[in-house]
Amino acid sequence: MQDRARTDVDDQPPRSPADALAIIEREQARQILFYLIWGAAWAVIGLSWFASGTGAVTATTAGVLTGLAIVGGSVGSGVVGARMGRGVTGPSRVHGALYGWVWPVAMVGVVALVIGLGRLGAPVGYAMPALFVFVTGGLFAVGAAVWRNVPDYALGLGLLVLGAALPFVPAPWHALVLAVVGGGALVATGLWTRARAAR
Repeated sequence: MQDRARTDVDDQPPRSPADALAIIEREQARQILFYLIWGAAWAVIGLSWFASGTGAVTATTAGVLTGLAIVGGSVGSGVVGARMGRGVTGPSRVHGALYGWVWPVAMVGVVALVIGLGRLGAPVGYAMPALFVFVTGGLFAVGAAVWRNVPDYALGLGLLVLGAALPFVPAPWHALVLAVVGGGALVATGLWTRARAAR
């Protein structure tokens, strides 16, 4: 499909219904990458720690794989987000940027919170994955409520439940649940979004 001129729907309406549809389809096609990137990252993280818990790999190896998954997911998300922001001006760009910056701040905050709890002597073995999943679910749900995105809203609520439930799953099975349920939910939502856009 030929790439049409990018239009800011807030400031300059598309010239035709076909242009509006092309803009929507392009953004939805790019959005699926976020789900796939982080679904894969969560799967790598969960499976790494599950393997560590069963003695298949060392904790150091699981930590390195986790770090690589987070860095890779962050870089990939940054590239995709920058591409999605091109050609968008006005309120849409500001709104998207403000919401986008909440994510890294929240994730860094979770890490700091867990480190702080550990320094106070609290057991934090389950805290890190559970808090990440819980915060991610909250951010998905809030963003989806603002943009009226039902699949993302359902995903957000599901991740909130998963994050609250993870501490009750014994080790190392909680890591496997994170990989399969959390990562799977992200990938499934991305594929569902793509399928809806292709109709």
